[in-house]
Amino acid sequence: RISFDSIQKLSFSTLGVALLSYCAVSPRSLPFPEYNRLFLQNLSIVWLAAIGPVFSLLAVYDGKYNNINTVIGTFHVSFTLGYALAFISEIFVTTAVRLGVFKIWEPAIFSLTPEVPSIILPWVLREKQYKPKRITLFAADFAASCVASPIIEEYLKLKVMQWTCKLPRNFKQSINVQKTKRRKKLSYVLQPVRSKDAPQVANINCYITQMLAASLGLKLFDVSRRILMYTKETDEYKRIYAVCRGTFPIHELCGTMTALLLARRDVVGDNLPQWKIIGPAVFLHAMANFRGMKPIFKWNSSTPWSEMQINRLKKDDNGYIWKQLIPQTYSKLVWMTILFRVFGFCIKNYYLVGRQAMKRTTTYSGKLYAFNAKLQTDAMLKKTKND
Repeated sequence: RISFDSIQKLSFSTLGVALLSYCAVSPRSLPFPEYNRLFLQNLSIVWLAAIGPVFSLLAVYDGKYNNINTVIGTFHVSFTLGYALAFISEIFVTTAVRLGVFKIWEPAIFSLTPEVPSIILPWVLREKQYKPKRITLFAADFAASCVASPIIEEYLKLKVMQWTCKLPRNFKQSINVQKTKRRKKLSYVLQPVRSKDAPQVANINCYITQMLAASLGLKLFDVSRRILMYTKETDEYKRIYAVCRGTFPIHELCGTMTALLLARRDVVGDNLPQWKIIGPAVFLHAMANFRGMKPIFKWNSSTPWSEMQINRLKKDDNGYIWKQLIPQTYSKLVWMTILFRVFGFCIKNYYLVGRQAMKRTTTYSGKLYAFNAKLQTDAMLKKTKND
């Protein structure tokens, strides 16, 4: 049953979206009745973007293994604090990355100081009419958008989930320090947190659900903001744009991959370091950013449709809008194929990890070393088969 606290959190998020919708009316000099009409139109368009994410969460949610209030709490923290932390962190990291790239590739930029403070120098080059080299701009943008930002966003999603809920697990990872004559060697060790007679965790649905809630919190705030910047009279097909924004599944796929690898470590007992847990999600997110998706710190986009690998829709005399939504270039078809393969990977590994967790509690009950040996053998056989 949904608690009063959860209702308050959802109401606060709704009021925040309503306030953004009111401020996004364009132009702002309209008469009061017309302004209110466009405000309600903006609000209805934003809610269209929530259809896809809410449907994906409900498709995964299982009340037997989840607490609906905890899921709402994870979503709320990600929607508010998580987004703010991601935005601020990306601003600071991007500033440092750009200054580092400028120092290496184009130190002449620093001739603008001390008239312009170094900390704001990367953000005011256009105002100062300074044109860096193309290679400098590419290197700075690639390092910030395709390396730093994906790491920050995926790491924050994982941390938000860990802050807001206590996931059931069979193992806890600890750091083991081994002292040698020359240096200290760090290694990660998994230790059982349940006794042999205690009931073991054999279902990972809560991992997927909580991570989806954290992912959707970041996504929906960012999507709402970008939709509300696409509200001018010259902007066409606003409702289709909102639906496409909501169904573009990068955040959901990245979060699901992280949750599956986290479950492999904490439930199955596969000793994975944290960089391997978020690594695949960071790589997919970086690919999406390289293909045109904007990180959180980039406030606006001159080509918003291209972020979803869709050409800007134009009015067709035949009225066949759906034809324009179909990928028509080889690169876009390849990208869609990659996303479908990742989706298939998530479904396959969801059931695979679940079966391994169940087998550990039944066939290999009390035989931890035998189960770990089987996992290592399966991994070696899979690697040999791929080679």
